[in-house]
Amino acid sequence: MKVSSIQLLVAVWVGLLVLLALTTGSAYVPLGIGNTLINLAIATFKVALIAVAFMHLNRSDAVVRLAAGAAILFLSFLAFLSFGDFLTRPREPAPWTVPQEGAAGGGPYEPSGEAVR
Repeated sequence: MKVSSIQLLVAVWVGLLVLLALTTGSAYVPLGIGNTLINLAIATFKVALIAVAFMHLNRSDAVVRLAAGAAILFLSFLAFLSFGDFLTRPREPAPWTVPQEGAAGGGPYEPSGEAVR
């Protein structure tokens, strides 16, 4: 039995709405790191669903599938490099001083132009 194009699109749309509801619902369940892992799995499933249904990767040539795989590979490289940068940054905040009153750009001012004391 062949599924028509409209039926497939409606099924994908309903599937994406269900996955959206799962993602939203998981935000209200305190699972710690489990929330992140569940949401990443749901997002991966959404991407796969969109790639198969809308990009027609299941019926495309091998070169198109290879290009899509390469794009995902480089996207994962960028994500892991960004995560590595995040892990190597210091945890304490940067040193910061409060600007002195009367200095250029420092302190609150009234709309009349006079400094608030």
